[in-house]
Amino acid sequence: MEFNNKINNLLYSINKLYPKYIDLNLLRLKKLLQKLDNPQNKLPPVIHIAGTNGKGSTLIFIKNIMEEYGLKVHCYTSPHLIHFNERIVISNKKIRDDDLFNTLNEVIKINNNEEITFFELTTAVALLIFSRKKADFCLIETGLGGRLDATNIIKKKILNIITSIGLDHEEFLSPYLKNIVIEKCGILNKSVPVIISKQSTNYKSYLLRKKIKDINCKILKLKSIPKNSCLGLLGNHQKINAKTAVTAIKYVLKNIKNEVIQNGLKKTIWPGRIQKISFKNKLITNSNEILIDGAHNIEGAKIINNHLNQLNIGKWNFIFGMMNNKKPEKFLDIIESHIEKIIFVPIQNQKNSFQPEELKMIFQEKKFESLVKRDLKSALNSINSNKPLFITGSLYLMGEVLKLFSFKELDF
Repeated sequence: MEFNNKINNLLYSINKLYPKYIDLNLLRLKKLLQKLDNPQNKLPPVIHIAGTNGKGSTLIFIKNIMEEYGLKVHCYTSPHLIHFNERIVISNKKIRDDDLFNTLNEVIKINNNEEITFFELTTAVALLIFSRKKADFCLIETGLGGRLDATNIIKKKILNIITSIGLDHEEFLSPYLKNIVIEKCGILNKSVPVIISKQSTNYKSYLLRKKIKDINCKILKLKSIPKNSCLGLLGNHQKINAKTAVTAIKYVLKNIKNEVIQNGLKKTIWPGRIQKISFKNKLITNSNEILIDGAHNIEGAKIINNHLNQLNIGKWNFIFGMMNNKKPEKFLDIIESHIEKIIFVPIQNQKNSFQPEELKMIFQEKKFESLVKRDLKSALNSINSNKPLFITGSLYLMGEVLKLFSFKELDF
């Protein structure tokens, strides 16, 4: 606990010193990594994953299959839900508090107050640790975009993956799909093959293939999931992510048996992504069905809508909070038919989240009942007793939910 508090204080000071602004530029990170003797060139074989949705799920499927095969895997993902350690996995285990604290201090000292963003600095921490610890593979998820994302400092790779694409972070990337594709494909080069996940429209697939043809890298044909596989993650969309993961696995592990793949797929969990919550305490006694999902963009809303259509159990209570750079109107328009009552909440410790009063004003003309509550616990006490509950709108909000339901640590 002592180290955890030290880490939180250190991360807080880093955030104040190096704001969480996004200025897409690799020069600052390149300069820092040179001082660290370029750890990005000393990693285990790297699989690099970009996309709008499905990056984390695809990565975690690959990780679990590799572990089932008996391999050691490093992973870098974002954001975290409860503890920062979730972002950095060393040889199949979340980074230890003392390793994280010491390496953070080391990188801060070497950076010597040079201008840098929070994500760039923490990416440098991850790369430095990955370069010092042995593993069979290194799985890296982009933070935002691809071309100028901090993780794109890595040039030595064995495989690239582009998952589902759509509009998100338009203020930094672009409001146009064509430009989004250019950003995501910025991780590609002609000497490294790429896997493209199945896209939600033919137009997206066309744009991707056209750009990849210009880059002239090999596209690997998608492989099938072994028959009778049972996925540990809920939702039909996870079949697409699993198929992408299986294709990656079969490319890097030629002789892997279907039984190993099936076991890995079944064991996979990824908190905050269409996750069913069961509770032992008495926080809620009203709802017999609780799902949470950190979706925050249009593609994520479509996934929720499809899942609820499939469940077909009538109208739902919703608890909803969202960051103010997102589009709540478009998001809720997609799932509106499933909403009986929605309770708007702020996201704790996120000054850039929508205030619940703002959200209520935006949706004042809607037919569904809406309430404003100042915190998650109050919202949970306001749900209708005979309806299932869905909590969504932000991964930050999912972290709050999991803490409230006494998830002190996340293991995946």
